[in-house]
Amino acid sequence: MVRSYTKQVLLLALLTVIISATMIGQSKVGTDIYSRYIWRGTDYGNSTSVQPALTYAIGDLSVGVWGSYALTGGYSEADIWASYAVGPVTLYFTDYYIPAAPPTLTFFNYGNKGGAHVLEVGAGYTGGESFPISVTGYVNVLNDANNSIYILASYPILSDLGLTVAMTPTKSIYGTTKAGLINVGFTGSKTIKLTETFSIPFNAQYIMNPYAETAFLIFGISL
Repeated sequence: MVRSYTKQVLLLALLTVIISATMIGQSKVGTDIYSRYIWRGTDYGNSTSVQPALTYAIGDLSVGVWGSYALTGGYSEADIWASYAVGPVTLYFTDYYIPAAPPTLTFFNYGNKGGAHVLEVGAGYTGGESFPISVTGYVNVLNDANNSIYILASYPILSDLGLTVAMTPTKSIYGTTKAGLINVGFTGSKTIKLTETFSIPFNAQYIMNPYAETAFLIFGISL
């Protein structure tokens, strides 16, 4: 009973932060539509996916909610996240929640053995204009027996073309039993101008998962 009460208090505190952001911060609402939802080298849903997002920012602090919903109904996800920037370093927190989990895994089930949520923390560094490489590391801290680690590096080759290389150093929830590259690819972006006042950002991604020996070519638009 005490543990359940503590979880509700923590959730209330998080909601308070989000509500406060709506009053004094800047908000952003958007939706991405992707031909496939490929996350860290794995296809989730095998379907075109709609990914709505709601973000509030107060200075260097951003909080938000993000989801992904396969049009076939085969997969859904609803996450709460936060980030805080300190110069070139950014700290991250994500609460992953998958509504399609077994019915016993309700939203308020934060158990550390088979609960409905996976919690992740991370930190990243972004270089300056002379060497604009970005390196970020993430680790799961709840509901992951392997405490899976994901390390990502990205570099803008051209103004509209970026390179991504990511790996996990150990056995992980990303389908690895040892260290391996799981996400290597390129992202190209372009803005399609429909009218004088309305444009749609478009991107295409070629994603390889060398460990799983698979590859994907996907595209997406942002609204």
